[in-house]
Formats: sequence, C-alpha cells, structure tokens
Amino acid sequence: MDSTTLSVRVESSAEDRPWVVLCNTVGVPHAIFDRLVDTLASAFSVMCWQTPLTEGDKPHGNPRLLTVEEQTAEVTRVLHRLGVTSLTGVSWCSGTEILHRLSLDGAFHLHGHCCLNGAFNLGEDGPSSDWENTVEPLFEVLSTRPETVQGVSAMLKSAAIAATEGGDPALEFPYSTPERLVGYASQCLAMKRGRTLKGFVESESTGLYLAGSQDAVQAPAISRRAADLSGSAFELFEGGAHAMMADMQKVCDRVRHYCELVSPWPRRPGRY
Repeated sequence: MDSTTLSVRVESSAEDRPWVVLCNTVGVPHAIFDRLVDTLASAFSVMCWQTPLTEGDKPHGNPRLLTVEEQTAEVTRVLHRLGVTSLTGVSWCSGTEILHRLSLDGAFHLHGHCCLNGAFNLGEDGPSSDWENTVEPLFEVLSTRPETVQGVSAMLKSAAIAATEGGDPALEFPYSTPERLVGYASQCLAMKRGRTLKGFVESESTGLYLAGSQDAVQAPAISRRAADLSGSAFELFEGGAHAMMADMQKVCDRVRHYCELVSPWPRRPGRY
C-alpha cells in the first residue's frame, strides 16, 4: 500500500482487531519491524511505514526532505483512509516524535504507547543524547558540502556494518549511496527542527519505555529520564542495541504483552 510520500505496510485480517501503529524513524525500511509485525499480527491489525530517502526511493534519485509535520500529516491521512480511530502506538527512535503528534490529535483515541529507544532530546528537563553535538553537525556538512558525501557515505556504511547492529541491512540502507545519505541527512535535520522540547506521548494508559543496554545511538539513561518525566514505566534489555526489536524476540514479546494489556481487545489482566 503506497501513500503520497510513505511506503506503508498493513497487516489486517479482522475488523474487530484493535490497531497497533508502529512509528518508524526517518529513512529506515519498515523491514526493521518484520519480527515485531509477525509477533503482533496474529492478534492485532498492524500498520507501519518507511520514508523514502530519494524520489521514488531510487538509489540515485534526488534526496527527499520530509519534515515531522509532513510525515505526521501523511500518516494521519493513511489512518483516516483505513478507518482507524483508536490505536495503541509503538515507536522506535525519533518515530516517537510522530507518535507524540498523533497522541495530541483529537481524531485518534490512544490506548497506550510503547517507545523503543525513543526519546532523543529532553532539553532542559533531562540529559541530551550526543545527537546534538556529533551527528547533526555532520549532517549539516553533508547538506552544504556535497564534495564530502562520497567519503562520509563509505565511512558510515562501514561503521553500520561493523558496529552496533552486526550489519543489519535495514540500518545500512541510509548509507547505501551518497544520494540516500544526503536524503537521510536532510530528513534528520528536518526532524530536529520540528521536534518538541520533550516529545512525550499522552495516552489513557501508563506508557512503557524500553531501552537496550548496548544502544550506541542513545544512552539508556535518556529513555529512563523520558519515562520518569512522562509517568511511564521503564525496562532495560541487556544486550539490546538500537534496533533491538529486529533481532530480539523477547523485546517483541514484551511489546505484544503491553499491547494486549492496554488495547480494548483482547484485554488480559495483569501489570505493565
């Protein structure tokens, strides 16, 4: 299912199943959610998406710049087209910013929110990630000095293969060509400019923040602080990296259990 700017995946086979919406970060294929979608799809209707890095997602197309507002508006249109009025939100990374905006939209009833490594910058109220001091200045250089892109693309692609995710293809994708890297840089900078101070999500049920102990993108302390500030529960997964839902079944099982607890059906007694 394709929308104007987002590539959308929907798994839905029964009208009475509650919806779970998986909010992706910029520029990463929704294949990163394959394990989680498979875990949820037997009980829920599931929707997720990815943003294109270049026009038509062609390796050598023109980079696409999508702001938080544009992504949120497109997600909202897709949800309306699907007839979704109530949902449980699951976000990864800066996808939490999209979920935050959906939570404030009176058109949707948010039963709960589960954020995976999902609070990038807490401003004056908490610790900041290294995003502000390292990655964003690099992306600013990429956007303004195209002669640097080829070398930086090779460096980041090599780092993605070797470092935190053990070479997960989904996380190599933003660096696979210089054009995609510039698109990724542009979208990340647009996300920064559209971020709220806190980006916390509001819902009728207690939220849940999950963090991986081996997350090399964002320190677990940031997610813990976000949970504290928003009155949400927090859990740490030992050995979990930034995209831990891609290769850790226990993370996916925990997300499903949370969704079962807060969704209107099926609802099971228990604690978050």
